[in-house]
Amino acid sequence: MRIRSPYLTKFTGWLAAQIFRTLSRTLRFHGTCEMEGTDPTHSVSQAYIYALWHDSILIPLAKHALARTPVAALVSRHQDGAYLAEFMRVSGIRSVRGSSARGGDQALRELMRVEEDWQIFITPDGPRGPHHQIKSGLVYLASRTLRPIIPVASHFGNAWHIRGKWTGQFVPKPFSMNWYLIGAPLTIPPDQTREQIELHRARVQSEMDRLEQKLARIVRGEEPPEVLRRAA
Repeated sequence: MRIRSPYLTKFTGWLAAQIFRTLSRTLRFHGTCEMEGTDPTHSVSQAYIYALWHDSILIPLAKHALARTPVAALVSRHQDGAYLAEFMRVSGIRSVRGSSARGGDQALRELMRVEEDWQIFITPDGPRGPHHQIKSGLVYLASRTLRPIIPVASHFGNAWHIRGKWTGQFVPKPFSMNWYLIGAPLTIPPDQTREQIELHRARVQSEMDRLEQKLARIVRGEEPPEVLRRAA
């Protein structure tokens, strides 16, 4: 049964935010950046768009819950998005409502107006998938705003997996170890054609895949764990 009452939606989002904030304080993190000055939980050198897979977004959000960097995030207009929007509001994250199916153009225009001292979080595969597949809207936004795209990979040491119709969601368990890896910025030139947008989309997809594979090797011990400790 879905909650349609705006009051119950607000209460559900508020309660989830309180629980998640408490959970975040128990989590342990190991993470690093491929380039200094790009970790949004610390001071960053400029305005970026962070690309995060939908099923792994709770690690970056948990890390952000312990920081104070102003962040705006794209959230769908479906009812599930209403819960998430309220959750983000209580957590200090500005939500911009829209998706490829509903309100996408309006959401893109609002994201283009986000202030330079705010960072943007986007899940480019979205709640409707396809799973871990970049959509071109991310590249178009980067081209219009001249904000570099920063790919982010996450790995859960121990988590619950909530399965969805299109793509699921991992929720870290209390006191678990979690890893994240922030890639180097990818610059998208302005005034790109549709064909050029597609070429850049494939480039961002390749970087997201590479980063995920690199983090998996680090977690398995195939690359030095010291790499992670520098930005933990």
